[in-house]
Amino acid sequence: MKRDVPSERVHVPPIRCAGLCALVGLLSAPVCAQSRITFIEATDSAGLGGAVRSVAPGSRYSAMHGGGVVGDFNNDGYHDIYALAGGGVSDYLYINNGDGTFVDQAAAWGVDFAQHTFGASAADFNNDGYLDIFVTSYGDASFAPAAGKMLLLKNNGPDQDGNWSFTDVAVECGVNQLFGPTRDGLGSGWGDYDLDGDLDLMVSGYNELRACNRLFRNDGPDQHGDYVFTDVTAEAGLERTGIPGFTPQFVDMDADRYPELILIADTGTSRYYKNDRDGTFTDMTHTVHGINTANAMGIDVGDINNDGLLDMYISSITYTTTGGPGNVLLIQNPDGTFDNTARDNGTYDGYWGWGVLMQDFDHDRDLDLAETNGFLGAYGSNPAVLFENHGDGDTFSEIAQQSGFLHTGQGRGMCRIDIENDGDLDIVIFENVGQLRLYENLLIDGEQTPPDRNWVRVVLDTSARDTLAPQGLGAMVRVITDEQTRMLPIHCGTNHACSSPIETHAGLNSETQINAVQVEWSDGTFTTLGGVEANQILTISAPATPVDYAPDGITDINDVFAFLDLFNTNDLGADHNGDLRINFFDVAGFIRDYLEFR
Repeated sequence: MKRDVPSERVHVPPIRCAGLCALVGLLSAPVCAQSRITFIEATDSAGLGGAVRSVAPGSRYSAMHGGGVVGDFNNDGYHDIYALAGGGVSDYLYINNGDGTFVDQAAAWGVDFAQHTFGASAADFNNDGYLDIFVTSYGDASFAPAAGKMLLLKNNGPDQDGNWSFTDVAVECGVNQLFGPTRDGLGSGWGDYDLDGDLDLMVSGYNELRACNRLFRNDGPDQHGDYVFTDVTAEAGLERTGIPGFTPQFVDMDADRYPELILIADTGTSRYYKNDRDGTFTDMTHTVHGINTANAMGIDVGDINNDGLLDMYISSITYTTTGGPGNVLLIQNPDGTFDNTARDNGTYDGYWGWGVLMQDFDHDRDLDLAETNGFLGAYGSNPAVLFENHGDGDTFSEIAQQSGFLHTGQGRGMCRIDIENDGDLDIVIFENVGQLRLYENLLIDGEQTPPDRNWVRVVLDTSARDTLAPQGLGAMVRVITDEQTRMLPIHCGTNHACSSPIETHAGLNSETQINAVQVEWSDGTFTTLGGVEANQILTISAPATPVDYAPDGITDINDVFAFLDLFNTNDLGADHNGDLRINFFDVAGFIRDYLEFR
């Protein structure tokens, strides 16, 4: 929910009227012909030229898969790439060298499998500080696809010699045998749907005759230290047939802290489930107007028109014979319903769509749209598309060709990545059959950030408070400048057969100083930083308790002194109730929480 911000602390301009938005769009349209967005393919120069996918004979759903994950697997601060190879060859694990180049270390980490796989997602399921990977697999590619072969790759961290490795714990955790003899399982995603501080797993399945989309609740470690997951699909009200699922996404769409479940599915069967906050969900798909038109594959979520409400972009198919049904851009209304605006603003035409990204690629403070396309057979290869936002969330220009985002392969999964930590967003495309592709964003080319291309990346650390989900999954980040307030959800980054890093990014245009960065944690508490410099990877840590202002992990008189120091200097760090004001209500809230946690 959008918050009022006092003018003496942070200036937020009023929401623009529809007429002004249209005028801005018309005036800015010629400028977009000389877009600042520039990509160059950097696959070979980054050392990724050997990542070729080859689908094993007999592989299940072979024309639809092609994925992997992007994340920091060795905790060195740089994004790495885990790529599923299709079973014809072994999977790849490309570790970032810290200079924008990568080296395949799959064998050293013990994940050089040749397996029947569809997709993967990454999250720290056991809250040990290391990023783990779930893989929808049908087993060793030397054999026919089989049930009970899903993988949960637990990141073991470094051993005494500094060597890293993964161990498959799917059997111990109870997430290997997902769908019995149907041998199903396509996409997967993580979220804390019950807000108990650990990450739950949703897995989508394609078999329409059986209830293949399954929710697994994380029940924590048993007496042996093994994490236990329980299938709660029926209990949660999600037991349905006739939904050929591709991608699950957990995001708090209605600002009540509990994440909704968006289930992206084929043939117009996608579902929007509202979280009832009691462990169950209610099907509210009828409020998402137009989602039933999509042969949906991929999704990304964000506030594309900067009105304080989260929106969705979902890929589909635009048949050449009918000119539709096309992608859907679902804009949220104040009453919680959604309207599809894609045909009105030209973002529906993406050929045969798979992975999508809703990100600010040019740092002009609004979200652009990228999509990878293609399908084997009569439809041939289709180019990727890139829609540049004109600044109103309702007018766009398709600029893939002029920007250098040139991909005509069989794209499936697509992830964001910052290969050199230079602040602009690069793109990884996982192909169905063929070469993994890396497109480097040249917005910031060199060590100096141009004056109108500033940025911030926000990473959350919840290691001190185990009541919060790892990496702050489910939190809401607000980046507040003189020009606007950006609302940025922290979610798993699930897309078609893949997932992106669990963090967020904001372009700042010419702003070099951020008035405030506020985190609303999933338990309803706040951390606010004032006067933040732009052009940095900002790590914000949740304190051990909401009143651990010292912070030392202990609630005592030192926290009182630390809070008063911030309060007396009018520092936004004392904004205890998250209203971006420093006043008596922060003192009252602090006293209440101090008495509870001391």
